[in-house]
Amino acid sequence: MVILNSSIFLVGLCLLVLSSDFLIQGSVKLSILLRLSPLFIGLILIAFGTSAPEAAIGIIAATKDYKGIALGNIIGSNIANIGLILGLCALFSPLLVRDKGLFRKEIPIMLGSILLFYIVCLDLVVSRIEGAAFIVLFMFFCFISYRGAKKSFDPSETDGFKLKKVFRRMHSKLLLFIAILVSLLGVIYAANLMVNSGARLAEIFGVKPWLIGITIFAVGSSLPELAASLTASIKKVPSLGIGNIVGSNIFNILFVLGIVALIRPITLEAAILDFELPVLIIFSFGLFTVMRTGYKISRREGLFLFLGYLSFLAALIVKRI
Repeated sequence: MVILNSSIFLVGLCLLVLSSDFLIQGSVKLSILLRLSPLFIGLILIAFGTSAPEAAIGIIAATKDYKGIALGNIIGSNIANIGLILGLCALFSPLLVRDKGLFRKEIPIMLGSILLFYIVCLDLVVSRIEGAAFIVLFMFFCFISYRGAKKSFDPSETDGFKLKKVFRRMHSKLLLFIAILVSLLGVIYAANLMVNSGARLAEIFGVKPWLIGITIFAVGSSLPELAASLTASIKKVPSLGIGNIVGSNIFNILFVLGIVALIRPITLEAAILDFELPVLIIFSFGLFTVMRTGYKISRREGLFLFLGYLSFLAALIVKRI
């Protein structure tokens, strides 16, 4: 069983890397054809696609009345997106933000949605009405992001990106959409393989169930974001990677949490207000502060984010034992 699950995990990893590369290639080409900024493509197209595992986990958990899993996955994934993913991406290559509009619209929306989430949770219940309000705010976010996408289009953002021959010759928007969709399905399927095989390995080695949930589900469902953002960073298109993370965090709170609350109102443990949610707020505002210094995340700052995430996991383990 160990050999079988280890093999499945490695196959999933290879498929994840390959699918992510094609996802970024297709997305960059699409941004050029539609004259939309790579940041917008990252915020909307890639972010929503790579957040599909969080949405699937949340919706399935809500229908089965496992609301704690849904909520924990959303909070854990958002923290992992900032600390683990952006931290690792910046370690590979410093992330420069060329589109300053990110600080006027998308990041304030991300911070505002997190603060609203915290306020809503103060009574330890997220109601259906509050879930519906999150969905309305999510639609507003999509609208204002699209409206500014064409205005901020800058062809020079993709000058250093080398497209594969198949994408250089592809000029059909329909074919590009199909290629991106197939790539997204590949990323999600690969992440699913890795999560399932990783969970079985954890059980085989006797790891506690709650620890499996906080690592396998939160980090595992963030694997598509990690693969897409890391590929974008290596390919020298940082706007895609940063947009992917900011968009994913907004998507997780406003859309996934909204849908979960609409299906079944969410009740919270009081301890979440004392630790996990404050940590999410600290990471989110920390990201904004870091990116305002020169509009980039340096390797040193990436290391700080990554070590911060490891510290969060260590503190969580100590707190929950």
